Amino acid sequence: MAKQCVILADSPSALIELCGISVLERLLRTLQRCGFKRAIVLSSTPEPIAEELTKPSWARAELDVTIHAQPTGAVTVEQVADLWPNGVELLPIIPANSIFDQRLLRMFISSGRPAALVDSAVPARLHSLVASASATKRGKLCGPALLTRDWTRSRAGPLEEALRAGLEDETLLPVDVAAEPLYYAPLNRNVRAYWFPAPSPDHTKLAKRILLDSAQKGTLDFPAMIHSRIETFLISRLCETSVTPNQLTILTNLVAWSATILFATGRLGWGFALALIVGVLDGLDGKQARVKVETTKHGKLEHWFDAFFEISWWISLAYYFHNSGQIPGAWHYLALLLFAMGLDGIMKSGVRFATGRSIEELGTLERLLHLVSGRRNVFVWLLTVGFLIGAPAKAFIIMTWLAVATAVLHLPRAIAVFSKFRRGSPIPETTAKVFGVK
Repeated sequence: MAKQCVILADSPSALIELCGISVLERLLRTLQRCGFKRAIVLSSTPEPIAEELTKPSWARAELDVTIHAQPTGAVTVEQVADLWPNGVELLPIIPANSIFDQRLLRMFISSGRPAALVDSAVPARLHSLVASASATKRGKLCGPALLTRDWTRSRAGPLEEALRAGLEDETLLPVDVAAEPLYYAPLNRNVRAYWFPAPSPDHTKLAKRILLDSAQKGTLDFPAMIHSRIETFLISRLCETSVTPNQLTILTNLVAWSATILFATGRLGWGFALALIVGVLDGLDGKQARVKVETTKHGKLEHWFDAFFEISWWISLAYYFHNSGQIPGAWHYLALLLFAMGLDGIMKSGVRFATGRSIEELGTLERLLHLVSGRRNVFVWLLTVGFLIGAPAKAFIIMTWLAVATAVLHLPRAIAVFSKFRRGSPIPETTAKVFGVK
């Protein structure tokens, strides 16, 4: 049966905007990405809520939303019980006056029994944001609850008081934010799942900074460390606009393929300038999608586009260096470069499948190597330096051998991981989620 939920949404708190979208819109987009198909909005201010829902939004278009009016005042258990959909055993009740990490809602919904989301160890950084949240003996009450019809029939009065009482008498399972694993595979790093009520004007900057920080990937090479600061600055502005991730992807590819033409025609200075710009542009679409909850299943195709234009750069450079006579064996170097990159890519994919983590996260050597390893960002910086000192052809040769060295240095770790995996090590949870295996 399609997943359904009840959303508690009142103006103005549910309509406060953060990073270009309202708190309610953010919740609806998040619920769609958690697999929900229908949401019943319970509101004492149905007119402004309805006006918000009439705004076109492809990012939540698959979610069927209906509005039910309620009298002004605290939501009661009885009002929730009256909305109970037929055939639903466990019904999530989620307030739209707070912002939740997608991981928290997924963890909470999968608890399988009546539960309430709590946080027993709020980080100091979030104290000012969650100060208004109710405290219980289990920690701060985050707001979402997963209820059964029988549980609601055994209670009466304001919903929040009933949830607090349920935690006290242990009829509700406390699902603790602090228990959510810190490691987040899509970002290749440890990052605590966030939640906080809609921020006041005094706390908007902090709330925005938390969302921007949560969109940053880990295990960066040295150039990407520089790029990430520029990307975050740009996204802090772009997220307030209507610019979509797809538009940013198209822009990146237009600039990237222009660089390919410049390389092939020998205008290396302009080509490297555009390649450096691509290093920043390439991170914008993913960050915009994560910050504004506009991720899609098709978003992974962007990595294939990256691979195509990257390979086109190396082919066009080999073509130019060969035709200009600067590297007579340019095609041989290109073949070696592509072989090393392909082998390294296979090893990285295998390691991620076996461990649920990228190879760069498995050891100190791999982390240090990653800073200057054979990757596009490092290659572009190396080639740019070579051009500036008048030796771009030599830089291309060095780039090739750097790719070979990277693959060779990754080989022992990959062999060790594959050997352990073949001996029957259990498939990591992150791998099972990504690849759909058990």
